[in-house]
Amino acid sequence: MIQDKIFVGPDIKRKDPTWPGPRGVGSLWYPHVYESARWERGPSSLKLPDPSVIPEMFGDTMLANGPVYPEATVEARRYRLHVLNACQARFLNLQLYVDDGSKDGITLDSTTMNPTNTPGPGFLVLGTEGGFLPNPVAVRSNKSFDSRTLSGSLITAPAERWDLLVDFTGFAGKKIILYNDAPAPFPRGDPRNDYFPGAPGNPTQPNPGYGPSTRQILRFKVIPATSADPPLRITTSTDLTPDLTPFLVPPGTAVHNGILHLPPGVPVRQVTLNETFDAYGRLIQLLGTNQPVNGGFGRAYLDPATETVRAGSTEVWQIVNLTGDTHPMHWHLVNFQVLARQLFDATTYNGTLSYTGPAHGPDKTELGWKETARVNPGEVTTVIMKFDLPKVPFKVPSSSRTGGDEYVWHCHILEHEEHDMMRPLIVT
Repeated sequence: MIQDKIFVGPDIKRKDPTWPGPRGVGSLWYPHVYESARWERGPSSLKLPDPSVIPEMFGDTMLANGPVYPEATVEARRYRLHVLNACQARFLNLQLYVDDGSKDGITLDSTTMNPTNTPGPGFLVLGTEGGFLPNPVAVRSNKSFDSRTLSGSLITAPAERWDLLVDFTGFAGKKIILYNDAPAPFPRGDPRNDYFPGAPGNPTQPNPGYGPSTRQILRFKVIPATSADPPLRITTSTDLTPDLTPFLVPPGTAVHNGILHLPPGVPVRQVTLNETFDAYGRLIQLLGTNQPVNGGFGRAYLDPATETVRAGSTEVWQIVNLTGDTHPMHWHLVNFQVLARQLFDATTYNGTLSYTGPAHGPDKTELGWKETARVNPGEVTTVIMKFDLPKVPFKVPSSSRTGGDEYVWHCHILEHEEHDMMRPLIVT
């Protein structure tokens, strides 16, 4: 479980005299003041409150299963790792590199700022938060973040999970660093949120081998194996579909020659991701439909429900991202399949899509059932899901507000979810 946090230091009285939380050194600290010099502010005559909601929290220190920068001893053999991005807003690009013995363990190319270290073992991806993939996927563990394609080794949004095999065979006597270079916010980034020795644009400069650092997560110390692993019977050709809920669409088949082909007869619902300002002039993220309301498309959580579906029905949802961030969108009740992504013109969007590029299918690591999908800026992400209610041996009371079975769908960036990027999902 990977998180980024900020800790109270001995100089808290000088650095943050209005801090309302615990002041003991090592206590958790949270940015409670809306900094207009850091985050855009809209027109408002209201005084900003303290404490105040903020757009996103990015910590300066990485934790794995609770400890800061831990070292885990492993044998030179295969391990199955379950990985959760439990950060509030920080995306991860998970990589593995051999510690090169320098003070920081990682040496960066002075031009690209990418590691020059020997790559560690690769990832064999078995599944995601929705279960197994149709086939395991082999992923190189030394792919730095590429801002043109928004790709890397394992791009992992908050709430996304991985089920991995990692083989440390051949690395006995070495140390392997789990490394991250995803920008924050994702994908454009602010250099003030990227902490590592020599980070350009960040006034906080740690000494090599010390924090704060958001690049290094943990280190594996590899010792000789005490016994031999049995032969691995899993390959990238292994068919895992017999263990899966039947798919609504055969994985990876919805796009042909850049054109998205939707299953006939399935209703298509278009929804939007929006950003505007609240009454205090603070940035606020909202979900909405393709129908304008109050000069935009966004609606607050307590506005009347617009996403009402029938129990047992199947729908295609097209999520239109009108913001500058990638949002990890999550639905309660259902798992879904990612069918496609496609660029569109966000500047002219009026409820009707104007595509600017061909459709392309999901990454191989997204071909199974999903609970959370990355929805990139300027793209339409198309998913399909079936709204089966759970079978329980008691009567579930209907919502007093809507009269149906009420769930939610929301962004999994915590600050977005709370302000106010969440909407009801009503099953009738």
